[in-house]
Amino acid sequence: MSEKEMNLEYQKRACTSPLFYLILTMGAIFTVGGFLIDPAINCVEYPCPAWLRLLASGVGAVFAVGALSSIVRDFRFGSRIMRERGLLIWWEGYPPVEEKVIPASDIKTIIIKSDSDSHHPIVLLDSRGERIHLSDQCIPSSYREWAYNMKNVFPHIEVRDE
Repeated sequence: MSEKEMNLEYQKRACTSPLFYLILTMGAIFTVGGFLIDPAINCVEYPCPAWLRLLASGVGAVFAVGALSSIVRDFRFGSRIMRERGLLIWWEGYPPVEEKVIPASDIKTIIIKSDSDSHHPIVLLDSRGERIHLSDQCIPSSYREWAYNMKNVFPHIEVRDE
């Protein structure tokens, strides 16, 4: 089985991710929508003050500009395993992207959070039980499969579901 098939090599770019285009579209809709709402026609049953329309336009513009910037500047994120050196390498940012390195020997436990309210669906812990930072977007969304594949490559890692 190849590295990609085992989900141990993963990379994404903003320009190929539908999420960034969705954020851009929604931001543009809010930006334009704030200016197109006519209070005399659209706000008959309830008031819609000018500051609220401007706020919606402003927030929409921030999201649209942020997503467009990420697409144009080629925001990248991902991770890979270097088996032979025992390393988990991950990155996120604009080129040239700085890679962060986590020695696999530092990872003792991978916790998979099953509750949908969790801000961190996957947590890496060291031998002292302290969290090791790894951005969730840098690994495939099939967290459980990725965690068990990590365990297959590095048998000392314990995988727990919570």
